[in-house]
Amino acid sequence: MTQPTDHRHIRTTIARFLDGETSVAEEKELYDFFRLPDIPADLKQYQPMFNWYASLGESHDEAAPADIAGTENRASASRVRLLELRPWQWMGIAAMLALLLSVGFIFRSPSIPEEYLAYEGSYIIRDGKKITDLRIVVPEIERTQQLVNESLGEIDMSLRTADSAFDDAVLADEDLSDPMVKDLILSTLEY
Repeated sequence: MTQPTDHRHIRTTIARFLDGETSVAEEKELYDFFRLPDIPADLKQYQPMFNWYASLGESHDEAAPADIAGTENRASASRVRLLELRPWQWMGIAAMLALLLSVGFIFRSPSIPEEYLAYEGSYIIRDGKKITDLRIVVPEIERTQQLVNESLGEIDMSLRTADSAFDDAVLADEDLSDPMVKDLILSTLEY
C-alpha cells in the first residue's frame, strides 16, 4: 500500500468516510492502513482517529481519547450512525416530531374564554385604530353595558317619580267622594 495510487485511493476513502458513505469493508481497509508504520505526513493527522475507531471494534471501549475528541470527528461519527436507522425508526421519529409540534401549536395558540365567543366579530375603535382582540373588546363592551344599565335605572326611577307626581296631581284636582268617579280615575291611571 505504499504506492501513490493507493494513497489517492486512501484519501478518497477518507473523504467518503468523513461524509458517512463508506462500507464496513472500506472502513476496515482504512483501519488496517493506519496501523502501518510508514504513513504519509499529510495523513498522519487521521491516524489517532482511525486507531480509536479500530479499537472500538476490538475492545468496545466507548470513551474517546483526549487527543481525538474534536467536534469534527464526533460529527462524522454521528452521520454514520444516523444512516444506520431503519425505516420504522425514522417513522417513529417523524411521529414523535409531529406529536410535539401539534402539542406546541395547541399550547401556543391564545385561548379565548368561552363567554367571549358570543362576542366573536366584535370590535372597538380607539384612537382611530380598530381593535378586534376579544380580551380587550369584551371588557370594554361590558363596561359600556353597565353604564347603559345604570342610565336606564336612573331613567326608570325618574319616570316612576314623574308618574307618581302626575297621579297625585290628577287625584288632587278631582272630587273622589263619588266611588264611581274614583274607580274610573284609578283604573285610568293604572296601565
